[in-house]
Amino acid sequence: MPHPINILEDIRRLRPALKRSEAQVAELVLDNPRAVLELNVTSLAHRAEVSEATVVRFCRSVGCGGFPDFKLRLAECQARGGTPYVSQDVAPDDSVSALARKIFSSSAAALTAAANALDDAALADAIARLADAPRILCVGIGASGALAQDAAHKLLRFGANAQPCSDPVMARMLLLNLGTDGLLLALSNSGRSGAVNDLAAAARAQGLAVVAITAPDSPLARLATVTIASLPVEDTEMYTPMASRLVHLTLIDVLSTGVALRLGDPARQHLAKVKATINASRSPLSGAWPDRPADSRSG
Repeated sequence: MPHPINILEDIRRLRPALKRSEAQVAELVLDNPRAVLELNVTSLAHRAEVSEATVVRFCRSVGCGGFPDFKLRLAECQARGGTPYVSQDVAPDDSVSALARKIFSSSAAALTAAANALDDAALADAIARLADAPRILCVGIGASGALAQDAAHKLLRFGANAQPCSDPVMARMLLLNLGTDGLLLALSNSGRSGAVNDLAAAARAQGLAVVAITAPDSPLARLATVTIASLPVEDTEMYTPMASRLVHLTLIDVLSTGVALRLGDPARQHLAKVKATINASRSPLSGAWPDRPADSRSG
């Protein structure tokens, strides 16, 4: 049986199917998991009013190899804290005010840590390659797909020929269109996305440079020509990436701004044209609405 990601969640899920004596152990664990960490098998059996054999059977019923394995996984669960699958910083009973402040604080801390860990040489290399590339394909799968979209959007504003893609099959075709002088910008929080790594490997085989924003020492980092390393803030096996995504968005801002500065006046002139086009398509401010045309159907 695969190891449970969160042993307490598994106990809650499996409790209705446990034997009565094993359920007594489950109740004790769920009521005070931290206290259970201090007990040995004999003490836990005494507290639950069951035999030591029952405690061992309970451990196996919830997917553990025995009592030592159960205590290890319970300790890991307690160390993680937070709300499983949601946020490592927020508790289930937090108020709206508390959860908002916790998320803002964790995001600010993550950005500060990422700024302190920046590799200036890698940034300069990536900016130069992005600025010089005639065509850029920005790829990300899942949540990183939105980041790829953002990267392409920012590069397009400065006149770069950038295109986003989150479909691995379409990305394969677009990769061929890059020829041998384009560039692949690959985004992955963990660096373990099979589809993204396959694209990076295909790009390198095609003779293309690969700039990756990903975890250091990850499979994607090892495939990349240049890696902008970013340690994942959250345990993605358990939590939804939040602060990590903000770090990646900020790194994209750093790269795109660096590209604009490197390209100089042509980039600024192109951005001015983009701004003018966008402004012309916007509705007027309140109080400046044009006269509404008459309804041709009215008499």
